[in-house]
Amino acid sequence: MQNNYDIKRVQNRLFAMAKKIAQILEKYSIPYEISFGTLLGAVRHKGFIPWDDDFDFFLFEDTYQKAMEVLEKELPEDMFLENSKSEPKYFHAWAHVKDTNSICSCQQFPQDELYSHHGVSVDLYKITKIKSKDFAEFRYQNALAYIDRRMELGLIDQADYDKRKKSYEERKLKDCVKTQDSEIYAYPFDIGFQLIDDIFPLKRYKFEDFEFWGPANADSILTYRYGNYMELPPENQRVPHYSSVKFTDGE
Repeated sequence: MQNNYDIKRVQNRLFAMAKKIAQILEKYSIPYEISFGTLLGAVRHKGFIPWDDDFDFFLFEDTYQKAMEVLEKELPEDMFLENSKSEPKYFHAWAHVKDTNSICSCQQFPQDELYSHHGVSVDLYKITKIKSKDFAEFRYQNALAYIDRRMELGLIDQADYDKRKKSYEERKLKDCVKTQDSEIYAYPFDIGFQLIDDIFPLKRYKFEDFEFWGPANADSILTYRYGNYMELPPENQRVPHYSSVKFTDGE
């Protein structure tokens, strides 16, 4: 998939949104960490991965609701907090902040078209502290909650629900972690967790001309997720998320 839009313009918009989000969270002493490709970009590129067109934060469960409240109150008018409170058809387990001055399409995640706002998006993932021995059950229950929401909204039928549930049951049998007695911060998708000692104390990471909070041990976290993360992927894997982006503010 090739993008047919100005990815640098998208990144500039995301960067402005991310800075504003971070400034609001820090104003209220709400901890966060940059994550996934955003963390990788900070470490490997000191900014965006050249082909990346999203921005990822982790927020901690015990202050997640407070984060939603202050963001709802303080985000500017051109940024929309998208969650189960503001979006009737919301089925994700985490919130987004959407730009209201752009319209995106995404072949990779067509289900997102069901939402009211389609602008470029910052992800606010919620991570939860659990015992590592409970990870399989945590991931399974969150997966069920996800398909329950989609079923309730009429977004999947019974056959699809049953097929997904069976796959989650099979995955639960395979899920395991080596550090069974440790505490971890888990997220209910993908490969799923970070060791607490790899997160704290949080430290600053330079990203473009700004510094965001990130984990104490980025090397451990990035190696766990990406392997040799300093090596660029093959060119055919250097693809953005969006299929198209149109800006509507005339800039």
